[in-house]
Amino acid sequence: MKSDPVFLGVDTSNYTTSAAAVDAHGNILADNRRLLEVKKGEKGLRQSDALFQHWKALPGILTPILSEYRDRIVCVCSSVRPRPAEGSYMPVFTAGANIGRVIAKALGARYTETSHQQMHLYSAALGNDVDMSRPVLLCHLSGGTLEFVDVRGDIHDIAFATKDISYGQLLDRLGVDLGFPFPAGRYIDEAAVGMAPEGHKNPFKRVFMDGTGLNLSGLETALRTAEKDLSPQECAYYAMDSIAESFCRAVEIVKKSKGTQQVLVCGGVASSRFLRNYCKGRGYMFGDPRLCSDNAAGCALFAAAHYDNG
Repeated sequence: MKSDPVFLGVDTSNYTTSAAAVDAHGNILADNRRLLEVKKGEKGLRQSDALFQHWKALPGILTPILSEYRDRIVCVCSSVRPRPAEGSYMPVFTAGANIGRVIAKALGARYTETSHQQMHLYSAALGNDVDMSRPVLLCHLSGGTLEFVDVRGDIHDIAFATKDISYGQLLDRLGVDLGFPFPAGRYIDEAAVGMAPEGHKNPFKRVFMDGTGLNLSGLETALRTAEKDLSPQECAYYAMDSIAESFCRAVEIVKKSKGTQQVLVCGGVASSRFLRNYCKGRGYMFGDPRLCSDNAAGCALFAAAHYDNG
């Protein structure tokens, strides 16, 4: 084994091309990312367009890492599917998977694979007191995902999820309507945090949920209907307040049904200052804000954690 080994991670998600390197102690040595370009006024990318942009971006983000650490890289890990489940597939991940295999072969390093959701798990766990040998409730809140996953070792069971759209989709659609750039989540969050809560009673109904999931389309319709009567800041505040309230209710439902005590929150929406402030005192663990958005550090950390086991 090479001295001072380095683990390389590659992730090509819907909206970010990323590569990262960590050492055997979990220290992040490099974390390079590039957001994919979405035309003004549009609310997403086709898979073919995203895949093309990944191939254009990968050389620029990988070259500095390879120049610095190529002689120390012992393992390359790519995220190759959205979640660790049979049939889970999105074309964008083929870019990272293929380049990861090529790099590993060229360097004589080991190659391994993980899922985008497991990447988020390992990214969010960094810096938190998470015991992976015990059950973990992974709350994956991102642009396209709203899942509460019961993690027990290698078994990832979706215990609760959206039945229509995700928090991220709701925020992006609302944000674009309000004139914010896409992706709009952070602009909505900033606007919501900037409003003083005193005197602002949420006029919208609570998000509907049952024992297996929730529905956000009703809240989306109500918010977009109210845009003409409310300021952008008020819309942002009520959207985040409704999201945070429904999130906490959902967590407690799953904790009770699964008997899980460790709650780890990941994904781009988990970087929200509004959501974090709302959840204070509840014992939920949030990933480092920079590592909540899509990144390859979680892939590299996954490789480091599993390297001794082959």
